[in-house]
Amino acid sequence: MLQAEMNDLSVENRFEKRGAFRVSKPVLSVEIDGTQFSTENWSLDGMMLNGVLGQAELDKPVEGIVGPVGSPEMCRFGGRIVRVDTQSMTTAIELDEKSPDVAALLPLWVLKYGTR
Repeated sequence: MLQAEMNDLSVENRFEKRGAFRVSKPVLSVEIDGTQFSTENWSLDGMMLNGVLGQAELDKPVEGIVGPVGSPEMCRFGGRIVRVDTQSMTTAIELDEKSPDVAALLPLWVLKYGTR
């Protein structure tokens, strides 16, 4: 495998819209399997995490909790890993349709915490 291929591994993303509106504030705290991450950016369809999951596998289902950093407001989410970039140390997660609470809360969090 070429080095470039190893640095940015990805799978087809059902909702991938590279031009989609992405939000960087508020930064979200994401916990998956007891490991904490922060978000680089996020949209209603997914999150770019700062860091790489220990057992990161493309297309692997993940579940966790997410909420604005420093806020007690958290909710559960489900999704799958769609991109792992070991060079920039980021992981992209596509949220699944079973995360309606996340879709409802993300816009609220932008309004409530986005200017921090």
